[in-house]
Amino acid sequence: MIRYTESASKSDLYARVKLAPVNAIQREIAIDRLRQADAITDAIMWVVTATRRLFTRNTGANSLLHNH
Repeated sequence: MIRYTESASKSDLYARVKLAPVNAIQREIAIDRLRQADAITDAIMWVVTATRRLFTRNTGANSLLHNH
């Protein structure tokens, strides 16, 4: 039996694949595609977060103040 250990937010998608009327090979392919899509979206969100951090002002205690 295959164990599905994906996070709760994605469990609905994996449950739908698990219940789909397809054979085991097609189910494994679908699960693999879901995992690939998840990795791509995680990478995109990482880039977006890194870009936001790059372009937002550092307002912490270590930031330099320029009063001109």
